[in-house]
Amino acid sequence: MATTCVYFLPYFMLDRTRPPLFKEIESIDFPWPEAHSLENGIPLYALNVGMHPIVEIELVFQSGSLYEVLPGAASFTTSMLLEGTKSKTAQQIAQLMDYYGATITTRSQADFCCVTLSTLSRHLTPMLVLFVEVLCEASFSSKAFKLQQAQKTQAIQIAEKKNKRVAYKHFYQTLFTEQHPYGKQLTIEDVAALRVQDLYVHYENSFFSGCMAFVSGQFTATELQSIKQSLRQLPTHQRAQKQFQLPSNAIHKKTAVPSGKRLQSAVVIGKKLLKKDETDFLPMLVVNELLGGYFGSRLMRNIREEKGYTYGIHSSMVALQEAGYFVVATEVAQAVTQPTIREIYKEIEQLQQDLVQEEELKTVQNYLLGHFLTTINDPFGMMQKFQAAHLYGLDRSYYTALYHHIRNTTAVEIRDLAQKYLSLNTLVEVVVG
Repeated sequence: MATTCVYFLPYFMLDRTRPPLFKEIESIDFPWPEAHSLENGIPLYALNVGMHPIVEIELVFQSGSLYEVLPGAASFTTSMLLEGTKSKTAQQIAQLMDYYGATITTRSQADFCCVTLSTLSRHLTPMLVLFVEVLCEASFSSKAFKLQQAQKTQAIQIAEKKNKRVAYKHFYQTLFTEQHPYGKQLTIEDVAALRVQDLYVHYENSFFSGCMAFVSGQFTATELQSIKQSLRQLPTHQRAQKQFQLPSNAIHKKTAVPSGKRLQSAVVIGKKLLKKDETDFLPMLVVNELLGGYFGSRLMRNIREEKGYTYGIHSSMVALQEAGYFVVATEVAQAVTQPTIREIYKEIEQLQQDLVQEEELKTVQNYLLGHFLTTINDPFGMMQKFQAAHLYGLDRSYYTALYHHIRNTTAVEIRDLAQKYLSLNTLVEVVVG
C-alpha cells in the first residue's frame, strides 16, 4: 500500500536572500536609578527593573590603592573579607553562598574597592545577614593572610614572566612615575612587608570611606527597605584627601626591556590623555574606535588581516579618577616588532593627514551605538552605565552627549583631534622582548 507524505509549509518563510531592514539608532536612553539616603549618610541608588527575581547590591568604597598608606593594603584588606568573620570560617561562608545559590565577590582597583552581593530575591534576607557580617565582622585570620601572601607572591612571579604584563608595568611607571599610586606596581617585597595589623589599620581608618550603595534587579518596596536597614549598620569614613603631582607627558620616550629567549615581543604605546569629564573625551572615543577600538579597526585590518603580524591589536581610552590615558597594545613575533611599530605610527599619521571616508565613519558610528545598546539590556548593565557616569561626577547628560558625539563627529573633527592629541613625539613606547 502506497504511503502519501504531506508537507505543510509555514505561512511565512524567511527570505534569506534579503538582508534585514536597517534602522538608525535615534537616541541612547535607559532608566535612571532613584536616589535614597541612609541614616548613616550612605547614598543608595535603586534601579528596580528586570524580568527575573534577582537582586544585585554593590557597595563601592573610595579606598583603592590611591588612598592606601602601605602598598597592597587596599587589595589585601578587600580580598580578606571573604576569608572568615568572627563567627564563620571561609569555608562556612562559601557553603552558605552555595546553599542559597548566591555570590559575594570583592575587587580592588586604583580608585575604588567594591563588594557585590548577587542573590535570588527570595533568599535576600539570609544573604543580607551574611553580607553585612562579611563587611563588618572580618576576622583577618593570620593563617588565611599568610596563604594570600603566598598566592600573591606567586602571581607576581608569574606576571613578571609575561612580556605584556612587564610592558604595561614600565608603561605605567613612565606615565605616572613609580611614586604615584597609578604608576607604582605591587612588588614581592611589598607583599612580604605587609602584616595583618596593617590590614586592620586600613580597614578601621580607610576602607569604608566614601561608601555608595547600588541596588539593581527585581525587588519589592519591602525588600528595598530591608536592604536599607541592613546597610545602615555599616560604619562610614571620610575620604582621605591626597594630592599627587602627575608628571607632564614624556617626549616620545622609548623603553626596551630584554626578555631572554622568549620568541614574542610585547608592544605598548600611548600617553596620558583626557579624564572622562574633559570636553574632548567623548569625540576621542570615536577616534580611538577608528584606530584600534574594535575588530574592524584600522590597526586590526592592517597588522592582523593584511600583514599577519599578530592575532590581535587593540587601542583604548582609559579613564581614572585623577587621570586618563590612551594606549595601543599587542604581542608579535620578535622578527616583526619594528615593522609592527612602524605600521602603528603609520595608521596614526594617516588619521592626522587624511579625512576618513564616509562609509568607514558610518560603520564605526553604528558599531559604537549598537554595542552600547547591548550593554544596557539588563538591569545590571544599566546600573554599570550609571556608575560609569556617577562615580566620575557626571549625570544623565553624559550619555546624551555621548550619543551626540558618536553620531555627529565629522571626518574633519577626527583629523583635528588626532593631530591635537596623538602627535607621535608625545607617545611613550615600551617594547619587551
